[in-house]
Amino acid sequence: MIGTIFLLFFYISSSSYTYASLTLCRPDQRDALLEFKSEFNDEGIQGAWTSFCVTSSPKRKSWENNTDCCYWDGITCDANSGLPPWPFQTQQQSFQTAISPSLNLAYNDFNASSIPTRINELMGLQRLDLSYTSFSGKIPTEILHLTKLVSLDLSSIFMYPQTLSSPGKPFLSQLAQNLTNLRQLDLSHVNLSSEIPQVMMSNLTSLRSIRLHDCNLFGKFPRLSPTIRSIDLSVNPNLESSLPEFDVLTCFNCKFTGKIPFSIGNLSHLNILDLGYNNLAGEVPSSFQNLNRMTDLFLVNNKLSGKIPTALFNLTKLSVLKLASNQFTGTLPLNITSLSNLNVFHAASNSFVGTIPSTFFNIPSLVSLDLGDNQFSGPLEIGNISSMSKLQSLDLSKQSHRSNPYIHIQISQPSIPTSISKLVSLVSLDLSYFNIRGPLDIGIFWHLKSLQQLTLSHINTTTSIDLNAVLSLPLKSLYILDLSGSHVAVENTSSVSTVSSQQLENVYLSGCGITVFPELIRSLQYIFIIDLSNNNIKGQVPAWLWRVATNVNLSNNTISGFKEFPKDLFSRRAIKTLYLSNNNFSKEIPRSIFLNLANNHLSGKLADIFANECILRSLNVGHNQLVGELPRSLLDCSSLEVLNMEHNRINDTFPFWLESLPNLHILVLRSNEFHGSLQYHPKVASFYPQLRIIDISHNDFTGTLPSDLFMYWQAMHSERDGSQLEYIGQGPYYHDSIVLMNKGIEMEYTMILTIFTSIDISGNRLQGIIPGSIGQVKAVIVLNLSSNGFVGNIPSSLANLNQLESLDLSHNKLSGHIPPDLGQWTSLSTIRVSHNKLVGVIPTSTQFQTQNASGFEDNLGMMIRRLHNKRRMIKKKC
Repeated sequence: MIGTIFLLFFYISSSSYTYASLTLCRPDQRDALLEFKSEFNDEGIQGAWTSFCVTSSPKRKSWENNTDCCYWDGITCDANSGLPPWPFQTQQQSFQTAISPSLNLAYNDFNASSIPTRINELMGLQRLDLSYTSFSGKIPTEILHLTKLVSLDLSSIFMYPQTLSSPGKPFLSQLAQNLTNLRQLDLSHVNLSSEIPQVMMSNLTSLRSIRLHDCNLFGKFPRLSPTIRSIDLSVNPNLESSLPEFDVLTCFNCKFTGKIPFSIGNLSHLNILDLGYNNLAGEVPSSFQNLNRMTDLFLVNNKLSGKIPTALFNLTKLSVLKLASNQFTGTLPLNITSLSNLNVFHAASNSFVGTIPSTFFNIPSLVSLDLGDNQFSGPLEIGNISSMSKLQSLDLSKQSHRSNPYIHIQISQPSIPTSISKLVSLVSLDLSYFNIRGPLDIGIFWHLKSLQQLTLSHINTTTSIDLNAVLSLPLKSLYILDLSGSHVAVENTSSVSTVSSQQLENVYLSGCGITVFPELIRSLQYIFIIDLSNNNIKGQVPAWLWRVATNVNLSNNTISGFKEFPKDLFSRRAIKTLYLSNNNFSKEIPRSIFLNLANNHLSGKLADIFANECILRSLNVGHNQLVGELPRSLLDCSSLEVLNMEHNRINDTFPFWLESLPNLHILVLRSNEFHGSLQYHPKVASFYPQLRIIDISHNDFTGTLPSDLFMYWQAMHSERDGSQLEYIGQGPYYHDSIVLMNKGIEMEYTMILTIFTSIDISGNRLQGIIPGSIGQVKAVIVLNLSSNGFVGNIPSSLANLNQLESLDLSHNKLSGHIPPDLGQWTSLSTIRVSHNKLVGVIPTSTQFQTQNASGFEDNLGMMIRRLHNKRRMIKKKC
């Protein structure tokens, strides 16, 4: 149903007003509203906007032809004109002020309808707000006829799949030429795919506020009009320029480069400045001292360096100061207490040295302090903490050691300061990688009754951390406990029967030297994540684990089986992620949403266990000894995204019967005993419609490739710019990984971007020509057709593959010349056409001339040509 119309009011100024209930709607006005209503779909996406207070309730049902429109739900009329006025009024309110003509349909669900083209008939409109309405399609150019507009808002929600888009590249220029009265413009999340024309800034002389957040903008940033007071161009990573010097700017992730200009100090009215996630370098200018109204300053994720200027600590109104992920050096100033209103101070991931000033803990307003991942040394001095401390989040971890374990921990002291126990408001505490020259006193956490997250990972102590003692702390709000990498002692005794916090949902015990399953955890009602990977656990998985857990990681242990496998494991409340790789399993194969049983000792056939509303999203049983055919019940797994059967002994034909799976992104059948022809005529319009990675290499497929094979793989047809990075199988705990041949070597992709595409059919017995339809897969990055029996010419349509980085056609029977058009490739880094029957010269482009000579060898008619920067020469064989 169409969403409720909260506001649909066209106001005509009048000198006298009465209650709306006294006026009848004119027939022409009623008909206009009914025609406007008929423009929208009654069917479509339902509930997509519920979480954002966008409604699809049935108020529109009151809009009937035989009733007075002044009494329709969501409509209020003007007593004199009969036209619905602005603003919204109840019948208990009278109209006191004249407001210009406005139409506000914000926060209503129009079910992916298009904006009506007849909107241009509202010629007197001055304010148009269609934000968060689920409109889709192209913006009608008729909207540019509303020349009296002073405010236009067409913004949307970033996660909505069907958003508005530009009707064409000149749209912004046309907007600037027609809507010259605009003061406010918001097109956030509209796909403009355009540059910002300079005429837009020069024509819109009244513009005060502009928001073009996440609009797929590119090109150079234009010179701004001095009238602009607020601008948001964030999340347009292809927009390039230096930071403008004289404008109020809220722009994160804009690829701004250069230094922060000294003239920024002229913006004395600034309250909030967000320049995060750019490439700004150099020191923070001392002119910041002039920004004495500043309350929030975000400089995170840049390349800023030098010491923190003392000027920042003169901004006494600062409430939020975030400097994380830069290259700041030196010591932290002692006069931090001058920022008496500071709530948040984040300076993690820099190169600060010296000791952490104890004065931080004396700021009465401080709520969050993050100093992790720096180069502090010496003991941690917290000092005398007021019992009234408001500090809720404290992070003093050394996170970089997770990626580089050879950096020595520098904060070293006999124990964690007992004064931490006075921080009774703490909700989150992270002390990872502390170097304690003694035992860890668990008792210091006893009084932190508000603690919800406790991270003590990779703590270096002289004794083990007693897990039972930690779980027995009276921390009833604790829901995340991370002891990964620390030496943990687990004793399954009857002395402690329950965990104090029944809120505990996430338990991380990876790499803790544990040898048994911690029985104490079984007393919990529910665990969202339990990570017991990289330990020395032996024996069988206990039955209680299935009752309490949802996401389980047991990889890299020596577990051999399951004590009990419940029948209701297949329910939607059961295991969603089950990671069991690198153990000693030999038979049972459970099912879950994400199931990884790679690198075990599984043998026999893979049973047909996936029927009955299968909710499996990822199945990886690679590197086992499975035989037989693929289970046909996989066809019922409509949510399946990843199927990895590599390195087994599966004996089957190609699974054409999986063609209609709507979400299958990755199909890996490498190194099995698959056989037969790849000739097939799909019964559906889309054949593997979402497939992005297919690896059927090193099997026994025979015959020729269908001429239209590559025409069906639609997900590989469109090039993607990668401005918004997403990962296949990404979730709160699990992500898919895969090993693929790329550039002649095996590469492990621990996280797989949705923009990554690969085709590998090497190592089979395929013959015939390479079909020209291969030019359709324009998004493919890795293409490997080597070690087959392909004949004929290299298809010139390969030149369409502009994203190609690796091409391997070696060890075939290809003949003729290398098509000259292939020299236009700019992304190619590896090409192999050796061991064929090619003739002629190697293209002279840089991509070809910088290749290793071995990539062209053993082609009888290939003419001698020395490759740039290579010592070897291809020799003509006679």
